[in-house]
Amino acid sequence: MQLRLRIILLLIGGLLIVINHLYPINFNNQVNLLLIVLFVLGIPHGALDFFIDKKIQNTQGMRHTLVFFGKYFSNMAIYALIWYYLPTLAILIFIALTAYHFGEIDWIGKAENKLHQLMYFLLGLSWILFLLSKNIHSAIEIFMLLGQSKIEAEKFYAIAKTIFPITQASLIIIHIILFFSWKFFFTKPINFFYAVIQIGCLNIINLALPLWLCFAFYFGIWHSILSFDKIRQEFDIQNTIKGWLSLLYMALPYSLLAWIGIGLFIKYALQTLDMAHFLPLLFIGIAVLALPHLQVFTKVKLKETTI
Repeated sequence: MQLRLRIILLLIGGLLIVINHLYPINFNNQVNLLLIVLFVLGIPHGALDFFIDKKIQNTQGMRHTLVFFGKYFSNMAIYALIWYYLPTLAILIFIALTAYHFGEIDWIGKAENKLHQLMYFLLGLSWILFLLSKNIHSAIEIFMLLGQSKIEAEKFYAIAKTIFPITQASLIIIHIILFFSWKFFFTKPINFFYAVIQIGCLNIINLALPLWLCFAFYFGIWHSILSFDKIRQEFDIQNTIKGWLSLLYMALPYSLLAWIGIGLFIKYALQTLDMAHFLPLLFIGIAVLALPHLQVFTKVKLKETTI
Protein backbone atom coordinates (compact mmCIF):
# COMPACT_ATOMS: atom_id res chain seq x y z
CA MET A 1 0.00 0.00 0.00
CA GLN A 2 2.80 2.46 0.85
CA LEU A 3 4.02 2.92 -2.73
CA ARG A 4 0.52 3.38 -4.11
CA LEU A 5 -0.18 5.84 -1.32
CA ARG A 6 3.03 7.72 -2.14
CA ILE A 7 2.00 8.01 -5.79
CA ILE A 8 -1.39 9.45 -4.78
CA LEU A 9 0.24 11.97 -2.43
CA LEU A 10 2.75 13.06 -5.08
CA LEU A 11 -0.15 13.64 -7.48
CA ILE A 12 -1.74 15.85 -4.82
CA GLY A 13 1.52 17.80 -4.66
CA GLY A 14 1.47 18.17 -8.45
CA LEU A 15 -2.13 19.38 -8.30
CA LEU A 16 -1.13 21.97 -5.71
CA ILE A 17 1.56 23.24 -8.11
CA VAL A 18 -0.98 23.58 -10.91
CA ILE A 19 -3.50 25.39 -8.71
CA ASN A 20 -0.88 27.80 -7.38
CA HIS A 21 0.36 28.47 -10.93
CA LEU A 22 -3.10 29.17 -12.35
CA TYR A 23 -4.53 30.88 -9.27
CA PRO A 24 -1.60 32.08 -7.11
CA ILE A 25 -2.31 31.49 -3.44
CA ASN A 26 -1.58 34.60 -1.39
CA PHE A 27 0.51 34.55 1.77
CA ASN A 28 -2.40 34.55 4.24
CA ASN A 29 -4.13 31.65 2.48
CA GLN A 30 -0.84 29.72 2.41
CA VAL A 31 -0.66 30.09 6.18
CA ASN A 32 -4.34 29.15 6.53
CA LEU A 33 -3.76 25.97 4.49
CA LEU A 34 -0.71 25.16 6.62
CA LEU A 35 -2.72 25.54 9.83
CA ILE A 36 -5.57 23.39 8.46
CA VAL A 37 -3.36 20.45 7.48
CA LEU A 38 -1.41 20.71 10.73
CA PHE A 39 -4.62 20.57 12.75
CA VAL A 40 -6.32 17.85 10.67
CA LEU A 41 -3.31 15.58 10.00
CA GLY A 42 -0.11 16.81 11.68
CA ILE A 43 -1.34 16.88 15.26
CA PRO A 44 -3.36 13.61 15.15
CA HIS A 45 -0.42 11.56 13.83
CA GLY A 46 1.61 12.76 16.81
CA ALA A 47 -1.29 12.18 19.20
CA LEU A 48 -0.75 8.42 18.88
CA ASP A 49 2.66 8.54 20.59
CA PHE A 50 1.26 7.30 23.91
CA PHE A 51 -0.28 4.20 22.30
CA ILE A 52 2.86 3.52 20.24
CA ASP A 53 5.06 3.66 23.33
CA LYS A 54 2.66 1.46 25.30
CA LYS A 55 2.68 -1.18 22.57
CA ILE A 56 6.45 -1.12 22.12
CA GLN A 57 7.16 -1.17 25.86
CA ASN A 58 4.39 -3.77 26.34
CA THR A 59 3.30 -2.11 29.56
CA GLN A 60 -0.04 -1.11 31.07
CA GLY A 61 -1.33 0.86 34.02
CA MET A 62 -0.90 4.21 35.67
CA ARG A 63 2.88 3.88 36.15
CA HIS A 64 3.50 3.77 32.40
CA THR A 65 1.18 6.74 31.88
CA LEU A 66 2.95 8.87 34.49
CA VAL A 67 6.45 7.93 33.29
CA PHE A 68 5.56 8.50 29.64
CA PHE A 69 3.99 11.93 30.09
CA GLY A 70 6.64 12.92 32.62
CA LYS A 71 9.37 12.29 30.04
CA TYR A 72 7.28 13.71 27.21
CA PHE A 73 6.57 17.09 28.80
CA SER A 74 10.01 17.33 30.39
CA ASN A 75 11.64 16.98 26.99
CA MET A 76 9.32 19.65 25.60
CA ALA A 77 10.14 22.03 28.46
CA ILE A 78 13.92 21.53 28.14
CA TYR A 79 13.82 22.03 24.37
CA ALA A 80 11.67 25.16 24.78
CA LEU A 81 14.32 26.59 27.12
CA ILE A 82 17.03 25.81 24.56
CA TRP A 83 15.02 27.71 21.94
CA TYR A 84 14.78 30.68 24.29
CA TYR A 85 18.39 30.82 25.47
CA LEU A 86 20.33 29.10 22.65
CA PRO A 87 18.24 29.49 19.48
CA THR A 88 21.05 28.66 17.05
CA LEU A 89 21.75 25.39 18.88
CA ALA A 90 18.00 24.68 18.92
CA ILE A 91 17.85 25.09 15.13
CA LEU A 92 20.76 22.65 14.68
CA ILE A 93 19.05 20.11 16.97
CA PHE A 94 15.81 20.53 15.04
CA ILE A 95 17.51 20.01 11.68
CA ALA A 96 19.33 16.89 12.89
CA LEU A 97 16.23 15.28 14.42
CA THR A 98 13.90 16.12 11.54
CA ALA A 99 16.52 14.91 9.05
CA TYR A 100 16.44 11.48 10.69
CA HIS A 101 12.66 11.40 11.04
CA PHE A 102 11.87 12.70 7.55
CA GLY A 103 14.48 10.30 6.18
CA GLU A 104 12.96 7.25 7.86
CA ILE A 105 9.46 8.09 6.62
CA ASP A 106 10.59 8.86 3.06
CA TRP A 107 12.81 5.74 2.94
CA ILE A 108 11.62 2.98 0.60
CA GLY A 109 14.43 0.49 1.24
CA LYS A 110 15.50 -1.83 4.03
CA ALA A 111 15.80 -0.54 7.60
CA GLU A 112 17.71 -3.39 9.24
CA ASN A 113 21.07 -1.96 10.35
CA LYS A 114 23.07 1.20 11.10
CA LEU A 115 24.16 1.70 7.48
CA HIS A 116 20.53 1.72 6.35
CA GLN A 117 19.76 4.25 9.07
CA LEU A 118 22.77 6.37 8.11
CA MET A 119 21.65 6.41 4.49
CA TYR A 120 18.13 7.61 5.21
CA PHE A 121 19.48 10.14 7.72
CA LEU A 122 21.73 11.59 4.98
CA LEU A 123 18.78 11.65 2.60
CA GLY A 124 16.64 13.43 5.19
CA LEU A 125 19.45 15.87 6.00
CA SER A 126 20.01 16.70 2.32
CA TRP A 127 16.29 17.20 1.84
CA ILE A 128 15.66 19.46 4.84
CA LEU A 129 18.73 21.60 4.01
CA PHE A 130 17.59 21.77 0.39
CA LEU A 131 14.14 22.94 1.49
CA LEU A 132 15.47 25.58 3.90
CA SER A 133 18.32 26.89 1.74
CA LYS A 134 16.07 27.22 -1.30
CA ASN A 135 13.56 29.19 0.77
CA ILE A 136 16.04 31.18 2.87
CA HIS A 137 14.32 34.51 2.11
CA SER A 138 11.09 33.17 3.61
CA ALA A 139 12.77 31.26 6.44
CA ILE A 140 15.12 34.01 7.60
CA GLU A 141 12.75 35.18 10.37
CA ILE A 142 12.85 31.68 11.83
CA PHE A 143 16.63 31.62 11.81
CA MET A 144 16.93 35.10 13.24
CA LEU A 145 14.42 34.12 15.94
CA LEU A 146 13.10 37.62 16.45
CA GLY A 147 16.62 39.05 16.69
CA GLN A 148 17.92 36.66 19.39
CA SER A 149 20.31 34.82 17.09
CA LYS A 150 23.95 35.87 17.29
CA ILE A 151 24.35 35.26 13.54
CA GLU A 152 23.49 38.17 11.24
CA ALA A 153 21.00 37.73 8.40
CA GLU A 154 23.70 38.24 5.75
CA LYS A 155 25.62 35.26 7.11
CA PHE A 156 22.50 33.07 6.87
CA TYR A 157 22.07 34.15 3.25
CA ALA A 158 25.71 33.32 2.53
CA ILE A 159 25.42 29.92 4.22
CA ALA A 160 22.23 29.12 2.30
CA LYS A 161 23.82 30.16 -1.01
CA THR A 162 26.68 27.73 -0.36
CA ILE A 163 24.52 24.89 0.93
CA PHE A 164 21.86 24.98 -1.81
CA PRO A 165 23.95 23.45 -4.65
CA ILE A 166 25.66 21.08 -2.21
CA THR A 167 22.31 19.60 -1.16
CA GLN A 168 21.30 19.05 -4.78
CA ALA A 169 24.62 17.36 -5.51
CA SER A 170 24.40 15.21 -2.36
CA LEU A 171 20.95 13.94 -3.32
CA ILE A 172 22.32 12.88 -6.70
CA ILE A 173 25.44 11.28 -5.20
CA ILE A 174 23.42 9.36 -2.61
CA HIS A 175 21.22 7.87 -5.32
CA ILE A 176 24.26 6.95 -7.42
CA ILE A 177 25.60 5.06 -4.40
CA LEU A 178 22.21 3.38 -3.96
CA PHE A 179 22.21 2.39 -7.64
CA PHE A 180 25.52 0.52 -7.37
CA SER A 181 24.61 -1.10 -4.04
CA TRP A 182 20.89 -1.64 -4.48
CA LYS A 183 21.03 -5.25 -3.28
CA PHE A 184 22.22 -4.06 0.13
CA PHE A 185 19.62 -1.32 0.47
CA PHE A 186 16.61 -2.76 -1.42
CA THR A 187 15.07 -6.20 -1.82
CA LYS A 188 14.05 -5.46 -5.43
CA PRO A 189 15.56 -3.15 -8.08
CA ILE A 190 12.09 -1.72 -8.76
CA ASN A 191 12.13 -0.18 -5.27
CA PHE A 192 15.27 1.79 -6.16
CA PHE A 193 13.48 3.03 -9.26
CA TYR A 194 10.57 4.25 -7.12
CA ALA A 195 13.01 5.92 -4.72
CA VAL A 196 14.50 7.95 -7.59
CA ILE A 197 11.08 8.93 -8.92
CA GLN A 198 9.98 9.93 -5.42
CA ILE A 199 12.92 12.23 -4.69
CA GLY A 200 12.65 13.72 -8.17
CA CYS A 201 8.98 14.57 -7.64
CA LEU A 202 9.62 15.96 -4.15
CA ASN A 203 12.38 18.18 -5.52
CA ILE A 204 10.08 19.49 -8.25
CA ILE A 205 7.43 20.27 -5.63
CA ASN A 206 10.02 22.06 -3.49
CA LEU A 207 11.28 24.13 -6.42
CA ALA A 208 7.81 24.98 -7.68
CA LEU A 209 6.12 25.98 -4.40
CA PRO A 210 6.82 28.77 -1.91
CA LEU A 211 8.04 27.72 1.53
CA TRP A 212 4.74 27.65 3.43
CA LEU A 213 2.86 25.82 0.67
CA CYS A 214 5.69 23.33 0.35
CA PHE A 215 5.79 22.89 4.13
CA ALA A 216 2.01 22.40 4.20
CA PHE A 217 2.30 19.67 1.57
CA TYR A 218 5.46 17.98 2.81
CA PHE A 219 4.83 17.96 6.54
CA GLY A 220 1.07 18.36 6.77
CA ILE A 221 0.07 15.99 3.97
CA TRP A 222 2.96 13.82 2.75
CA HIS A 223 4.76 13.16 6.03
CA SER A 224 1.68 12.95 8.26
CA ILE A 225 -0.29 10.54 6.06
CA LEU A 226 2.71 8.27 5.45
CA SER A 227 3.37 8.26 9.21
CA PHE A 228 -0.28 7.38 9.84
CA ASP A 229 0.07 4.46 7.44
CA LYS A 230 3.20 3.15 9.16
CA ILE A 231 1.42 3.43 12.52
CA ARG A 232 -1.54 1.56 11.02
CA GLN A 233 0.82 -1.23 10.00
CA GLU A 234 2.43 -1.25 13.46
CA PHE A 235 -0.99 -1.87 15.06
CA ASP A 236 -2.00 -4.38 12.35
CA ILE A 237 -5.05 -2.30 11.45
CA GLN A 238 -6.71 -3.16 8.16
CA ASN A 239 -6.15 -0.81 5.23
CA THR A 240 -9.83 0.05 4.93
CA ILE A 241 -11.95 3.12 5.60
CA LYS A 242 -13.08 1.50 8.85
CA GLY A 243 -9.46 0.81 9.80
CA TRP A 244 -8.34 4.37 9.14
CA LEU A 245 -11.32 5.77 11.04
CA SER A 246 -10.45 3.58 14.03
CA LEU A 247 -6.91 4.99 13.92
CA LEU A 248 -8.24 8.56 13.89
CA TYR A 249 -10.64 7.73 16.71
CA MET A 250 -7.72 6.39 18.75
CA ALA A 251 -5.89 9.68 18.24
CA LEU A 252 -8.92 11.86 19.04
CA PRO A 253 -8.54 12.36 22.85
CA TYR A 254 -4.97 13.66 22.74
CA SER A 255 -5.65 15.51 19.49
CA LEU A 256 -8.42 17.44 21.24
CA LEU A 257 -6.09 18.49 24.04
CA ALA A 258 -3.45 19.62 21.55
CA TRP A 259 -6.04 21.46 19.42
CA ILE A 260 -7.33 23.37 22.44
CA GLY A 261 -3.84 24.32 23.61
CA ILE A 262 -2.60 25.41 20.18
CA GLY A 263 -5.88 27.16 19.44
CA LEU A 264 -5.53 29.28 22.58
CA PHE A 265 -1.92 30.04 21.69
CA ILE A 266 -2.85 31.12 18.16
CA LYS A 267 -5.70 33.29 19.43
CA TYR A 268 -3.38 35.03 21.89
CA ALA A 269 -0.49 35.31 19.41
CA LEU A 270 -2.58 36.83 16.61
CA GLN A 271 -3.95 39.42 19.03
CA THR A 272 -0.48 40.54 20.11
CA LEU A 273 1.80 39.77 17.14
CA ASP A 274 1.83 40.47 13.41
CA MET A 275 2.07 37.57 10.94
CA ALA A 276 5.82 38.01 10.44
CA HIS A 277 6.41 37.36 14.15
CA PHE A 278 3.65 34.75 14.46
CA LEU A 279 5.15 32.31 11.93
CA PRO A 280 8.52 31.92 13.69
CA LEU A 281 6.69 31.21 16.96
CA LEU A 282 4.46 28.69 15.17
CA PHE A 283 7.55 27.01 13.75
CA ILE A 284 9.18 26.89 17.19
CA GLY A 285 5.97 25.48 18.69
CA ILE A 286 5.93 22.72 16.08
CA ALA A 287 9.59 21.98 16.81
CA VAL A 288 8.98 21.75 20.56
CA LEU A 289 6.02 19.40 20.01
CA ALA A 290 8.00 17.36 17.49
CA LEU A 291 10.99 16.56 19.72
CA PRO A 292 9.29 13.98 22.01
CA HIS A 293 7.30 12.68 19.02
CA LEU A 294 10.52 11.90 17.17
CA GLN A 295 11.91 10.12 20.22
CA VAL A 296 8.84 7.86 20.34
CA PHE A 297 8.42 7.24 16.62
CA THR A 298 12.02 6.17 16.04
CA LYS A 299 11.29 3.13 18.24
CA VAL A 300 8.84 1.82 15.63
CA LYS A 301 10.41 -0.99 13.62
CA LEU A 302 10.29 0.17 10.03
CA LYS A 303 9.45 -2.30 7.27
CA GLU A 304 10.52 -1.98 3.67
CA THR A 305 7.84 -0.23 1.68
CA THR A 306 5.67 -2.55 -0.37
CA ILE A 307 3.39 -2.07 -3.36
